[in-house]
Amino acid sequence: MNALPPLLSAALLLSLTACGNAPFEPRRMESDAELQTWDTKEFENSPDMQLPKLRKELHKLGVTDAEISETVEDHGVRIFMLTLDDAKFDKLDKAALARLQLDSRYRFDLKDQDQVRKFAHFSGAENTMREKAEALRYLSENDEMGRFPVYRSGTPMVAYAKALEHYCGYQPGEALNVIDGEWLEYRHNMVDMAVADQRKGDHGMASFKCLVRIVYATDLQPHFIGNRSQTGKTSI
Repeated sequence: MNALPPLLSAALLLSLTACGNAPFEPRRMESDAELQTWDTKEFENSPDMQLPKLRKELHKLGVTDAEISETVEDHGVRIFMLTLDDAKFDKLDKAALARLQLDSRYRFDLKDQDQVRKFAHFSGAENTMREKAEALRYLSENDEMGRFPVYRSGTPMVAYAKALEHYCGYQPGEALNVIDGEWLEYRHNMVDMAVADQRKGDHGMASFKCLVRIVYATDLQPHFIGNRSQTGKTSI
């Protein structure tokens, strides 16, 4: 990432603040134990639909017993395998099926690989929605709402990336690359630093999770370079 002149950088940060954001002082970094406690609570509070109820819910969507077989996945967990013809699959409420997949913690799969690929769009969308909800819960319960930098249309992406990195405890350019002045991508160095911090007993994953959490909470994913072709635009 190219460095900005100090006065310009300060002016851009002030501009971000003037748009309704907080001054973006670095947040307190949680310990790994704190993060693990949160992850455990979220997992325990998430749906855990077992096979008997899952079968009933599949029936409600129109999947018959003849289309459901039982198998064992790689980790020894019993799951259902759904064998659907294309006409049945096309008519199926795939958004509802995606909710069942997550509610049952992936206790079913589709036999037809072409159907698997098509269904991935729906399961991915449902997963993204749930990750956003979890991110917002975390930010709310930890009094971060209104404190972290939010991207606003027209804000120079370099300035926003620096503000977000600063808030999450990174130095400029440690976590994000800005491409063509408007697209973001994660730097692999983010992961390397998190692993190194865990080994040293430092913050561990705190900075990494902070940044990713804000990306999900604020729907920032379309601003990443990997989604450029999906926008149908040459710029954001």
